[in-house]
Amino acid sequence: MMMELAVRKLPVLSFPKIDVKPQEQRRRVSFVSSALPETVASVAIAATVVGAAATILVRRNKAAEAAEVPMKDCEACGGSGICPECKGEGFVLKRLSDESAERARLASKNAATRYTAGLPKKWSYCTKCCSARSCRTCDGRGKIVLL
Repeated sequence: MMMELAVRKLPVLSFPKIDVKPQEQRRRVSFVSSALPETVASVAIAATVVGAAATILVRRNKAAEAAEVPMKDCEACGGSGICPECKGEGFVLKRLSDESAERARLASKNAATRYTAGLPKKWSYCTKCCSARSCRTCDGRGKIVLL
């Protein structure tokens, strides 16, 4: 078997002439394609709908501002909305009287129990907020409506 080699002649590539002109002399050609009539109509309708919605929202906000009820901070909680008695924890520690705390400290056997003997050991649910942890006067909002 004999292999034959075929040699092809490739065409010579020629490059077009490049005309180098100064920037000022060059003229740009722009093509403007016209939009479809359906697109123009849909854009116009969308702009009208958006404008109408914006107008309605502005009117609604102005009406809401005019009808706004005057409010002031709750004096019971200081505007925080949490129960002032339990400080939002839902329970209160039963405080020992100064006399009973002093007696407990004197009866203690060492320094560690002397410190902790006067601290409260019992707790109870907050009776002011019923353990809800929010201010009863303003329902936890921190503001009261002025009437």
